[in-house]
Amino acid sequence: MAGLRQIVYLSRAAGPMDRLQDIAEILGASRQNNWRDGVTGALVFADGRFLQVVEGRPETVERLLARVSADPRHLGVEVVLRREIAARDFADWSMAMPRVDPEVEPLMREAVATAATDPVAAVALLRRLAGTAP
Repeated sequence: MAGLRQIVYLSRAAGPMDRLQDIAEILGASRQNNWRDGVTGALVFADGRFLQVVEGRPETVERLLARVSADPRHLGVEVVLRREIAARDFADWSMAMPRVDPEVEPLMREAVATAATDPVAAVALLRRLAGTAP
């Protein structure tokens, strides 16, 4: 499918995200909105920071980014990668999120830590975590 854009961004949680319920609420809303808008992607949360990949039609993902930037739950939204893509990395996921368990947590932290300096590697790691890597 032509005419796709992928945006990778980092942000900080505005408040404590101590409860899994907080993350589940964000994930649930993201999945519903993304499905409606034809957006796919992945989300991880580690050490108070979100790393999210969104992909879809350029105007749609740019609108999504504007909404996230205005969302009071996110601080310091920083786009680390914006690129045109030929195919989606997360085609089957309105919003993939790895199941949080002790084995996966270090990889989630690594993805967040890597994103600012090597966002392509962070996307590859998210693909592994979401089970979409070839």
